[in-house]
Amino acid sequence: MSTQQNKELVARQFDEMWNGDKWDSLEEMFAPSYVNHDPYNGDQGSGPESFKARVQAYRGVLADFDLRIAMQLAEGDLVETFWTLRGTHAGEIENTAPTGRPVYFEGQLLSRIEDGRFVEEWVNWDTLGFLRGIGALPS
Repeated sequence: MSTQQNKELVARQFDEMWNGDKWDSLEEMFAPSYVNHDPYNGDQGSGPESFKARVQAYRGVLADFDLRIAMQLAEGDLVETFWTLRGTHAGEIENTAPTGRPVYFEGQLLSRIEDGRFVEEWVNWDTLGFLRGIGALPS
């Protein structure tokens, strides 16, 4: 796939799965051995179903989930995506009951794509800012 096609695959992941909660193309888009690396979420397991479980967990914490691509860079089989996320704290996390507070934070996702499928991703996001914003940690 071209770097443009790889960038479009990431955009499709954001649109269909993160924002749309649509799972028809999960097996098509994710390799059976898919692995995600997120310092906040240690051992997440592997494969498409682990991705789906992680997305649904975040969507359960944030209502009005709105994940947007701010910028993408691509080279070879890698796509770096800078993103923003807005939502409303509507589910318990870190022993913090839903507050109804609006949240906004930013992050980066590095996706490695082989043969048109995600095989590995690394995410880095403002976890501390998010947890402070919902009152799970002191300011």
